[in-house]
Amino acid sequence: MRTKVKKQTWMDSIYKVKEKWAECFMRDAFTLGMRSTQLSESLNNDLKNHLKSDLDINRFFHHFERAVKVKRDTEINSEYESRKSLPRIKIPTPMLQQVSSLYTPAIFEAFQTEYGRSMAASAHMLPGDNEYMVKIGRLIDGQYATFEEEYKIVGDNHQQTASCSCGKFERVGILCAHALKVLDLMNIKLLPAHYILKRWTREARS
Repeated sequence: MRTKVKKQTWMDSIYKVKEKWAECFMRDAFTLGMRSTQLSESLNNDLKNHLKSDLDINRFFHHFERAVKVKRDTEINSEYESRKSLPRIKIPTPMLQQVSSLYTPAIFEAFQTEYGRSMAASAHMLPGDNEYMVKIGRLIDGQYATFEEEYKIVGDNHQQTASCSCGKFERVGILCAHALKVLDLMNIKLLPAHYILKRWTREARS
């Protein structure tokens, strides 16, 4: 369709920056799990609570500063809550116990979800040097009904790494279920330090 449109200045300009908004081109981008429009949508929603269309410039900035203050206060409260309480560990494994005191509650829950999914993973080793294919089983009515897409993981026991083709760690900053499965197969029971990003820990602001 695009090739048939000879003069589409706006469309051409948007297409040229497709790597910044099209998800299929952002598999290796560190997006923190956010959609390309999510940040602006969140800001717009926050501003609507404080702004009206008939405000002059002075009143606009007054209300804008109030919106920023609310965001900062919310962040401070969230940090305080994350420091004073530990999240609930569903499976008391060494790795989950380790990261429960390191990650913020929200990130720990996301990691714990991936850890639980790794326990439903099926893996087989490929010919070669520590290469695996891993897929996650879905349990329906007490039986494995289907498997999710299969991904390739390259493990290195000496370096304690597991690099997955799904790219979740590169985009979000927490290990995926596929990589966690391979770490377990390599008998690595604690999360290596290079997989614990400071921005996701309780000490991120220190």
